[in-house]
Amino acid sequence: MEFAIYYTLGGIILYSVTDWILDRIEQSRGKPVPYRNLAFFAIFFVLAYLLMGLINPPPDSVLLGSTPGDSTPGDSIPGTTTKP
Repeated sequence: MEFAIYYTLGGIILYSVTDWILDRIEQSRGKPVPYRNLAFFAIFFVLAYLLMGLINPPPDSVLLGSTPGDSTPGDSIPGTTTKP
């Protein structure tokens, strides 16, 4: 349940931060960004992806590329054999 609250608050904050970033880009350029909706989506997507990793990080096995039950390096590589 708390994840729903975290994601909702995160989404509200990300929307505001993305709009602020895009406004700063437009002010520095001195003109509106062409395809503003696409630029907004790109910035929002990257920030949302990072936020999801902070709120609910993946397990270590996903980050390290191992699977549950792997005990010997190379077990999950096809065509390799392990010595008994």
